[in-house]
Amino acid sequence: MRLKHALFLIVLMLFVAPALAQDDLPYAALTDCWMELPDGIVDGQNIECGYLVVPEDRSDPNSPTVELAYAILYASAEPYKPDPVIYLAGGPGGNAVADLDTWMEMPYLLDRDFILLDQRGTGYSLPSLNCPELEETGDGSTEACRERLLAEGINLQAYNSAENAADVADLRVVLGYDEWNLYGISYGTRLALTVMRDYPEGVRSVVLDSVYPPEIESWEQYGRNTVVVFDKLFQACAADAACSEAYPDLEASFYISVQDLDAQPAEYAIIDPDTGNGIEVSLTGQALIDRVFQLLYSSESIPFLPWVIDQIAGGNYAALDDLESGLLLEEGFRQPTDSEDISDSEGMNLSVECQEEVAFNDEAAALANVPAEPAALYENSVNSIRSTFADCRIWDVAAANAIETQPVVSDIPTLVVAGEFDPITPAEWAASAASTLPNSTFLVFPGGGHGVIDLNQCTQDIMQAFLDAPTQTPDAGCIAEMGAPLWALP
Repeated sequence: MRLKHALFLIVLMLFVAPALAQDDLPYAALTDCWMELPDGIVDGQNIECGYLVVPEDRSDPNSPTVELAYAILYASAEPYKPDPVIYLAGGPGGNAVADLDTWMEMPYLLDRDFILLDQRGTGYSLPSLNCPELEETGDGSTEACRERLLAEGINLQAYNSAENAADVADLRVVLGYDEWNLYGISYGTRLALTVMRDYPEGVRSVVLDSVYPPEIESWEQYGRNTVVVFDKLFQACAADAACSEAYPDLEASFYISVQDLDAQPAEYAIIDPDTGNGIEVSLTGQALIDRVFQLLYSSESIPFLPWVIDQIAGGNYAALDDLESGLLLEEGFRQPTDSEDISDSEGMNLSVECQEEVAFNDEAAALANVPAEPAALYENSVNSIRSTFADCRIWDVAAANAIETQPVVSDIPTLVVAGEFDPITPAEWAASAASTLPNSTFLVFPGGGHGVIDLNQCTQDIMQAFLDAPTQTPDAGCIAEMGAPLWALP
């Protein structure tokens, strides 16, 4: 452990903390790391794990506490820079600490400490707002999760971006860093923006990757954005001579497959790559839309989508599973990992989304804004919108303060990046956030999906240049060489 952190941390036997006076908080307590550590990483030497203990509800002097899991991966290069990077995961509800191994060897992390924080209600943090009820089949599961969490004494209203941002600010002070760099992806960008607004002290620079800014009405735009991203995929293939020759009727083929699979779902078997056991799969047309939509998150998967759509049209439905499992991807791509089996926190997602987004979106407007064509996408978007608003009526949290719908204005140096094919946080949202950040650089990465700063050497070099000199515009000339996706051909 570095000495300065030893001076700031209180090493305690950890347990679910009783209510403490607000004056006693926050504090940090070291603990053994929860997750399996990668080779060469030794607990207590080049990594340390702990809990940050803070009030659940800072507006209540008698609030119980919550324990937020964090891990510090110490810089491996010498000399190391004194300003670490803290990663703010997406979701809301995503975990960070369990995925430590996905960040190993990132060049921009070698000379800086890297901090992973499981936000309140997520990952290894206590209490957890994970909802096993929502991972099972059956009606009423949202209500069942809510009732269980309330019975456990959890204040669902206290799980929001404002409290989350206060947690982040407290962590910097408790760990003894004079300043640090925020790095948020997806919902993590909204959290970073909230920190910039409420707790700018000690924030040296900010990286916003795939931005979810507070000023947009995401659900009122959902149907239009879904049509736009599918159109982008089909048009990009049509604009490429080799792709259009290989798949001349890609768009029509996709929607015919959706229609056919909704009329008669495909039943087929695949081999589970983790267990080697056979699995029976049923694929409907609406499920095909959902799964292709999810694959558009992955920059590495996008070039394979025309081939997979063509395979499905020919009856090879397992091609979709092969792409999802990573079997089609070239070696060397960093893949998402759930090796620690830490589920995303559905309860945290509902608390944040229902307070800060759905409460300020109009369901009738959201439904009216869904384009009527293609009919299959219309049905898919309408179902998603209705389901989300229904879940929020069940979750029953009050609307957040209206400030959570306003653009954030800040002069903190900020790198704002977006992916061309991002299905859930389109580039225009990133542009909106950048428009009120006068010291920002806004870049769109061709061929990128969702979460693009690690797309390739070019994007990583831009990240490194920005962290080293955030007040200077990073050289982004390499973007011109990225071009369109290298489509997988038959």
